[in-house]
Amino acid sequence: MSVQDRSGRRQPLIVEIEASPAYEFLMTLCSFSETEHHAEYEIGKEWFDDIRKKASPDLLALVEQFSFRSHEIWEHMLGLVYDCPAPRDVPALITYIEAIDPLELRLHMLGYYVRQHRRATSHEIIMQAAHGDSEAQRKLLKTSFPDDVEWQRTLRWLLSLEPVATKNLLLDILRGWYDEVFREQESQIMPILARDVEAKLALKPTVSAEQLIEIATGWEYVPEPGIQRVVLIPSYISRPWNSDAERYDTVIFIYPVAEESITADNNVPPARLVKLAKALADERRLRILKKLATGSYTLQEIAEDFGVAKTTMHHHIITLRSAGLVRMNLSDKRWSLRQGMIDNVGDLLNTYLEERL
Repeated sequence: MSVQDRSGRRQPLIVEIEASPAYEFLMTLCSFSETEHHAEYEIGKEWFDDIRKKASPDLLALVEQFSFRSHEIWEHMLGLVYDCPAPRDVPALITYIEAIDPLELRLHMLGYYVRQHRRATSHEIIMQAAHGDSEAQRKLLKTSFPDDVEWQRTLRWLLSLEPVATKNLLLDILRGWYDEVFREQESQIMPILARDVEAKLALKPTVSAEQLIEIATGWEYVPEPGIQRVVLIPSYISRPWNSDAERYDTVIFIYPVAEESITADNNVPPARLVKLAKALADERRLRILKKLATGSYTLQEIAEDFGVAKTTMHHHIITLRSAGLVRMNLSDKRWSLRQGMIDNVGDLLNTYLEERL
């Protein structure tokens, strides 16, 4: 896979894979903030309940106030982790943010470095709004996804604060979340992420950049002009969801850690095999796979064909994607069958059955 530079020459797409505590730290905040979708996270309801018990009421109130139950502001900050010097652990990230200019931090939060946001609102308007220009702020509110209620609430609140106050509030949240929530979980999560990175690095020389990205994310990705690098970051907490961020010529994909990386016990059936069995045990999902065998379709098209609500169909599609059976093309949001995974279902079962106890 390659992209074209300004001189017209083809440049190979660079794919990097890493697991850093700071990325997963932000994903715990991202997942916790998305309260309406807690039931859909594979980490389970107990994880969210445990945080509510252990974290102080003041910290929980700050997190809710800062993100207004939206994950987006935390995704915007993933670019800060990319910029953070090694070892990209949480203390290093906090130290990096302590030294960053408050205006630069505000630009990250407003989506200045996210291509999707710059398409909706020009970068000049976002920059002027970050500097406090009232007319630019009005235009930003009007153009920056006005139908997204949570984002609009977050945006209005961010624009009402001075950049220094925003930075101080953020640092209070990060320090408190690390001490009260993430520090205890870090030692359990990082070995899982390290195993996944090791597996992906071993796979990397054997497949194309496109195939590696699809294997990790379930997304068909064709980079837009100007994108030179994709960074793949596994996440244990945010399963089964993908997240993405941008930083100049780099796209960051946070993808669900592969199920086989979660445990090293050969006696335990691979979670991917269990997911496949559950996905295939549902008659409607089998019918969805049969439809996708005929071509690619948007979520709306599939929902209409089956006569169900889009939200209901979304649940089935995510179950199939989590099992590795379907994929989505990022450019047109169309879903299609992953024929290779269908062909390998029997191999996955045989591999488990034949492994030595």
